[in-house]
Amino acid sequence: MNPVPERGVTLVYPYFRSKDPVEKLFPPLGIAYLASQLKELKVPVTIEDCTFATFDEIIGRIAGSRPAIVGISIMVTMSRNAFELLRELRNRLPETLFVAGGPLPTVNPAMFAGTFDAVFCGEGDVTFPEFCRDYLLSGSSRDLKDLDPASYPGLYMAREGKVRSSPPLHHPSEILDRLPFPDRSGFDHRQYQAAMEKNTGLRQTSLIVTRGCPFSCDFCSKPVWGDLFRKPPLEKVFREIEEIRSLGYTSLWIADDCFTLESGYLTAFCHEMIRRGVPLSWTCLSRVDRLTTELAALMKRAGCIRVYLGLESGSNETLGLMNKRVTVEQGIRAVHLFSQAGIGTAGFFMVGYPGETVVSIEKTFALVLGLPLDEACFTVPLPLPGTPLFARVASLATWDDWEVSNQVKFVYPSEFDERWLEGRINETMEAFRKKKGAAGSGKTSADNY
Repeated sequence: MNPVPERGVTLVYPYFRSKDPVEKLFPPLGIAYLASQLKELKVPVTIEDCTFATFDEIIGRIAGSRPAIVGISIMVTMSRNAFELLRELRNRLPETLFVAGGPLPTVNPAMFAGTFDAVFCGEGDVTFPEFCRDYLLSGSSRDLKDLDPASYPGLYMAREGKVRSSPPLHHPSEILDRLPFPDRSGFDHRQYQAAMEKNTGLRQTSLIVTRGCPFSCDFCSKPVWGDLFRKPPLEKVFREIEEIRSLGYTSLWIADDCFTLESGYLTAFCHEMIRRGVPLSWTCLSRVDRLTTELAALMKRAGCIRVYLGLESGSNETLGLMNKRVTVEQGIRAVHLFSQAGIGTAGFFMVGYPGETVVSIEKTFALVLGLPLDEACFTVPLPLPGTPLFARVASLATWDDWEVSNQVKFVYPSEFDERWLEGRINETMEAFRKKKGAAGSGKTSADNY
């Protein structure tokens, strides 16, 4: 029997609410999945969720616990926080191994390999926990020169000008189905519930059901889950839902890219929600092209209260530029279909896309005001690494400000004036709020475009 390591692993989510307040907050399930797998391997693990903490508090707790490995999960807008944490912790924990993972390290591991000891690309399930176990049992030396990356798919290391790596895996369903539920014990559920209830009226938390997306939208980055669509047995899904209920949540945010992709699976989920009498409402993302009146009515009966739709544009030409593979007409039909079923609708819209025109932008503004939406959210294109859009308009070598989400700010040369675009967004949103107010609705999340 292998001995239990004395020093363990700390998993960090480097989002600080005090720096970037958002309306909807959810515990980071990525590190929760890894924590549960590490526990199965008898590896001591701690989660440090920075959401409700200060920078100094996090540094103090991690430095005080002296972990052998610190793994930081990094999304695009969190890279600055991650590097600041690394710099401070490196000084205090010179013997600790620092590992980067998540969406941004996956698409650009070289950006992190120079300062982190190792990078894990793609899905970290199975391989990262096994790496941690083996590293700890080997004596926890930071010298990884004898390590074979082929033993740990997705591992990327750069030492002395040489890169050693192995391609990441997207695990098949039979492996994912055997994984434990994400370990939610390391999160402050009281604060998450209070924040969500204040902003939305719901004690809502996130649930990931399916993984992967087979579509290829021009602006969409999906480096971790990849193209392969996978769905778990519904029995496992409902056991996780019962665990969520036990934590005091009253609503689910189903965070999948493609939860409604397969009508049969969605239908079975809805019937099971009804059969079990699950007293939780739920919201989800959906495409606009695979829906029927009967399916929308079933979703309503099963507790669905809002669907988020990537409508993006009021111009079919712009949708073509985005490679959305849907039409404006399909989007309009979807909004009306859900609305008639009594399900709230929210639309995501993107304006200022490379190649579109002022005329097409105005069509998008008109579409927003012409639809019975409950929420609307505007963005300008943010070329995420690994996307075709990024390959065309941006360069990592010249762009060092990743923290521009929810701003009308282009990070590449654009033919559209930011001040004009921001003004038109504000005008449209003011008209949208007045329209909702006249219909008896209150504030919408569109206030934070």
